[in-house]
Amino acid sequence: MNKKIIGALAALGGVALAAEFAVHGYLDVMYAERIPMGLMKRRGNRKSDKNLREIHKFNARENEWAQTKDIEVIDLKNDRDINLKGYYLPAQEDCNVFVLFAHGYRSSHSGDPYNFIRFYHEEMKYNFMSVDHVTAGDSEGDYLGFDYFESEDMFHWINYLTERFGKDIKIILHGVSMGAATVCKMASRVPEQVKLIVSDCGYTSAEDELINVVKSAGINNAAQLAFDLFNRMNKRFAKFDLKDTDVRDSVKNSKVPMLFVHGDADDFVPTRMAFELFDICGNEKDLLIVEGAAHAESILIGADVYKAKLKEFIAKYI
Repeated sequence: MNKKIIGALAALGGVALAAEFAVHGYLDVMYAERIPMGLMKRRGNRKSDKNLREIHKFNARENEWAQTKDIEVIDLKNDRDINLKGYYLPAQEDCNVFVLFAHGYRSSHSGDPYNFIRFYHEEMKYNFMSVDHVTAGDSEGDYLGFDYFESEDMFHWINYLTERFGKDIKIILHGVSMGAATVCKMASRVPEQVKLIVSDCGYTSAEDELINVVKSAGINNAAQLAFDLFNRMNKRFAKFDLKDTDVRDSVKNSKVPMLFVHGDADDFVPTRMAFELFDICGNEKDLLIVEGAAHAESILIGADVYKAKLKEFIAKYI
């Protein structure tokens, strides 16, 4: 065979291999957990196992506590005809305050939310609901949204609560990581039942966060290009623009007070994002930076100061 033809075939093979790797990398980040685990997810899990052992142990203890409670499982269909799951723990006594909790990336209702369930149930004596976002836990769906889908679905859960328990209820929106971005994305459009929002280690946008992750891997000059290519695939497969995950305008025009929490040792979602969101928030606001806390660890590392700040902030507005 002609050497030029062999070279061309080899080049095409290399392009095809690179394309396949890129698509699988995209699916590894955005698609439901049903595909085989790819390189990015394996590396992320190894990092989590190494760096977040204590928060995993803490979460396991809180899950054991939750399993002793009569938690109601709720089905809800969103406007994309996807079935979502919610998990509701009523207050010990009659109470019109409901905490609606949004979990983080690749987590579920029993992940980040259950790190707070005992606090809200026993100490605050509130009703508590956490949900499985699209693709997560037992909810359906193929692509997650980095807050794009999740924020819209959370409005359906607010409607569910008001229709079931009445329009005079009071709702606290609390989210961690992607869940924090989710509740931030809702801030400018929440109904009157929502009285405040707690954003724990949220990012300013998926673009900012993904570029930060790429740069942390040592790919600096090509980080923006990598995101742009990733976003082109996202528009094709998931049918939305990741640039539409930016929460800044919503936070700037927030209709309710907002509490921002972040660990100063967070190398996944940079702490600077909390300062930026706090600075631009257009409503009453507060900021808690937990010393020594890595990503989503503030409730473990700074439990006492975090809970005290929550009680103080909530008491102002409920």
